[in-house]
Amino acid sequence: MKGQLVTLDSADLAGDGNVRIASKAVGRDFQVLGIGEQSHGTSEFFAARLLLIKALSADHTLTKIGLEAPMAEVEKLNDYLRDGNGDLKGILRSFRLYSYECQEFVDLVESVGRIGKARGKHLRFFGFDMQSPFQSLQNLRESGVTSEVSDSLKSLLHYYELLNNEVYNHNFNKADFAEITTLSDQVLGKLAGAAPTDALVRKSIRNYRQFLLLNDPGYANAQDAQSEIRDSLMAENVLAEIEPGKKMIILAHNAHLQRTPNIFSKSVGLFLSQKLGADYKCIGLTTAHGSYTAFNPKVGHITDKNKVFAGDSTTWEYHFSKVDQAVFLFKTSGLKQKQNLRLPGRYRLLVYGVSDNQFFDGNLLDDVDYVLHLRQTSGNHSFYLK
Repeated sequence: MKGQLVTLDSADLAGDGNVRIASKAVGRDFQVLGIGEQSHGTSEFFAARLLLIKALSADHTLTKIGLEAPMAEVEKLNDYLRDGNGDLKGILRSFRLYSYECQEFVDLVESVGRIGKARGKHLRFFGFDMQSPFQSLQNLRESGVTSEVSDSLKSLLHYYELLNNEVYNHNFNKADFAEITTLSDQVLGKLAGAAPTDALVRKSIRNYRQFLLLNDPGYANAQDAQSEIRDSLMAENVLAEIEPGKKMIILAHNAHLQRTPNIFSKSVGLFLSQKLGADYKCIGLTTAHGSYTAFNPKVGHITDKNKVFAGDSTTWEYHFSKVDQAVFLFKTSGLKQKQNLRLPGRYRLLVYGVSDNQFFDGNLLDDVDYVLHLRQTSGNHSFYLK
């Protein structure tokens, strides 16, 4: 691997020197750049992502940052950054994804706001996930609908509040879902005429229809099918945000952004690669040692003490940990071109929550275009830590 690495200063990951190095190493040859993470609860991954955003934001054709979060809820972030409207922690709470409710993501959002002001051109956040119905339905209630439609939307919202656990766990029974679908079809039918003329209405309807598709109980016992539906819809939402001559960064788990199928299904990155070809690039973030933040059922709450296990010689992380650099970036094609390499066959993938099985079969050289490795990491500062 010697000669392929770009060394970064781990003591000041977001420093100006690192920004210049990362900008040169990654370049500008993309339309959509995915920046991944091995877990949703690693503090240093937020700093690494901010480093890359800062490095690439000098290019004013970069206009958007996509988040693995519900599209309707994320729109409130832009109101906050543009006008100071709302409470940032409250906005993050509405995502219903505790991994965003941490000081590191607050810092990232505020930093992106400052970057936009400094360059005179704001970076707009957008969500490309569909795991919540709440803000999309509320947007529709506030869109000037009739009192009859507003009452129906209010009934739907109340229904979802009663089924809070089912919404969070994506696990509706058939009877509840049938009743929700019947009421939803009636309401959406009445709203169809407004959709072509109002962008927020269009986005909210799309968000809600996708939520219904994702949560159909017919997929409840088929994780692969549900995963593929979700990833295909997320890819569709990213593609819908593309503008000619503009670039975007999208932030999600490595497994979603990789260019190959992940362990569950076809991935967002695979769909984007098929559509965009070389205009889609992906950076995988990896670590070898430390801890991460997640809900741990053994202790009954969110903790930042979940261990990142040391891999054996069959894993990429084991070999990365032997490199005499704490933080480094490399382009995978540089290694692909080398002959007679004996490559590891597994690497770390930490799914949402805690898992004893941290390693899965995979080839990083095929899955991502770049690897940014941080030898030692720690759990993020969740607002729910006890």
